[in-house]
Amino acid sequence: MEVQKSERGADSEISFKRYRRRNCSGRKGWSLRRLRTTVILLGNQPFKDGVYQIMRILILLRLAAVVCVRAQGHGAIFEGTPEHIELQWSLLNAKEGDLIPANLTRETIRDGPRMLITFRVQRAYKGDLGAEVQVSTGLGGGDCGAVFAPGVTYLVYAFDPSLHQWGVSLCSPGGWVGNSIVAADLRYLRNERPVSGDLAPYRPWSAEHSAEQEQQRERDYEEFKKRYAAVTGSICGNVILENAKDSYAGMVSFLSTKGYSPVQHPIADVKKDGSFCSDRLGPGKYYLYFTRGSDAGITSAVYYPGVSDRTKATEIEISAGETLSTIIFKVPVQKTYPVRGFISASDKSELTARDVSVMLIRLEGTPYQTWYQQAIDFRGSFPIPKIKYFNFESVLPGHYLAYVSVRGQGWHTKKLEVSVSTHMKFVSLELVH
Repeated sequence: MEVQKSERGADSEISFKRYRRRNCSGRKGWSLRRLRTTVILLGNQPFKDGVYQIMRILILLRLAAVVCVRAQGHGAIFEGTPEHIELQWSLLNAKEGDLIPANLTRETIRDGPRMLITFRVQRAYKGDLGAEVQVSTGLGGGDCGAVFAPGVTYLVYAFDPSLHQWGVSLCSPGGWVGNSIVAADLRYLRNERPVSGDLAPYRPWSAEHSAEQEQQRERDYEEFKKRYAAVTGSICGNVILENAKDSYAGMVSFLSTKGYSPVQHPIADVKKDGSFCSDRLGPGKYYLYFTRGSDAGITSAVYYPGVSDRTKATEIEISAGETLSTIIFKVPVQKTYPVRGFISASDKSELTARDVSVMLIRLEGTPYQTWYQQAIDFRGSFPIPKIKYFNFESVLPGHYLAYVSVRGQGWHTKKLEVSVSTHMKFVSLELVH
């Protein structure tokens, strides 16, 4: 039975707005006690109308309280679109030959790798924000880094982890503005009238209604995919391998020209017939980057249309609602070369079998799939007690950073860059405690 909105119903929405404007902003006036008093007063009208209004205002109160709690835990709230994405890492900023900490790959907030995302602000709800704001997050892939697609508008709740940058994580509220889950927050923040779905009581999962709830979740998800497809695009095509001698198909990374995380970015596996197709991509331009490996390591790493140098790559542009399916990606055969060397340690007494590894980090901004890593066991005395040998047998041509990574504090190493081009490389690394 449809209940007609009464003047008291309008009063409940006014109360909701007062709670939102005054209680969330921290000003004195409309308090929780006063709102409860309003609920009690509403109960004096005829029973059905009174019960309806009491339930209505309690639901509105719950909605307001949820968003207020989110707002109070975050220093900035805004709607924005990613304009630039940049990897920030003190390891890359150091000069060659500098003595640097050996734990810079260990995801520390201060010195570890982070992504810095520049948003173009469309609406600001909290915080002293300009036309653009920079937000820091992790790389993804397990460090709770948040992922944002270029060209897509998001509701962002940012906290202040330091005195210099706003931050977000995978667990932060908000999300794509077209998501129905975010819509209630947006109506609240935009000072809009709530819809019927905002007023529906929370319905926890139950065995009795599990089938019905599962069907509703599937319908909601299908509706979400349709809406998201309207604002994003997809790139599909075929990979042609020259002189492939094994069955490893490889994968294609879709790297936005506005920037991307080397760890978590859109990828698509190449099928046995050579075909590939991306998930939904934010509108904009992309580099397609093909990587392929075998038991011996990485054997291919090229940009579309089949070049190893990104400056010679062809950008692919995708629009909202568009699917490109005519990409032919020819992958040439690439030669690899050994990189070998020694690591000397000033003191190995505190090093265990899993503490040390040597890494070759690609410096051209390529994804982590093209990085190399090898564990080093300092136990034992071969070849010399404080010197260990390492060997990367097959390394693709490129410019690398040779780095010794150590689990623990107090260890340092020198930054060393290595160019692999036409022959084997031999390097010497040191570890100082």
